[in-house]
Amino acid sequence: MSDFVGKNIAILGGSGTLGRALVRELADTGVRRILVFSRDEIKQLEMMEVFPSEEFPTLDYKLGDVRDLPRLTEVLEGMDFVIHAAAIKHVVMAEKNPEECHKTNVIGTQNVIEACQTNNVSRAILISTDKAVNPIGIYGKSKQEAEKYWLAANKLSPGQFKVVRLGNIIGARGSVFEVFEKQRENGVIKVTHPDATRFCIAQEEAAHFIMNAISTETDAILTPDMSAFRVIDLARKIAPECEIEIVGLRPGDKLHEEVGGISSSSILIS
Repeated sequence: MSDFVGKNIAILGGSGTLGRALVRELADTGVRRILVFSRDEIKQLEMMEVFPSEEFPTLDYKLGDVRDLPRLTEVLEGMDFVIHAAAIKHVVMAEKNPEECHKTNVIGTQNVIEACQTNNVSRAILISTDKAVNPIGIYGKSKQEAEKYWLAANKLSPGQFKVVRLGNIIGARGSVFEVFEKQRENGVIKVTHPDATRFCIAQEEAAHFIMNAISTETDAILTPDMSAFRVIDLARKIAPECEIEIVGLRPGDKLHEEVGGISSSSILIS
């Protein structure tokens, strides 16, 4: 993609599943530098093994936290594009630690905006979630607030800040896919509600959509076409031999998600 040739790109929260998918896709675009910024040194070390410097010479790493504005401002110097994927994402942990969720997802996002403006970053993408639509929990509400701050920043820099909303990324750490695989070992899969549905998207599809979003001129909220599944059907497919235990919706859980006026209950795949 010509838009990336010779560019410097920072992925905040880049040592996670989505960050790795983005690195794989960006590595062949002629970028000058890909900066992975996160607070998890172990995941960064693991990435260095997966993406050896001999094969990925444009890849660089910096430790830090989006809560730390001076550090953000320092590491984003010279960046052309920024993908902000750093967040506290787990619904249960957000409900138990609302202050920490707010510090990372809201204040951290405000810091990213300021650091991008200070460094004249050309375009910045906030990775958001379908849970930001009509939210009922701390995580969704924090991401909704982050979206509003992000888009409001376009008043000073039209077209600079864009939002991409995603559903469950297949294979992501902590996703329902991974949780069910781990529970399979115990012979019992725990499902919150027999009718619960969720959106899903493959890692590669998410990465491609984000890269295309960088190239668009709009400053709106962008959402890819996603499939949806009934959670209990996924459990049966992953572990057909296991017993299913219905445990009830947790604080912050919705029965169905929605994006673009479409409910995850209306486009189920078999």
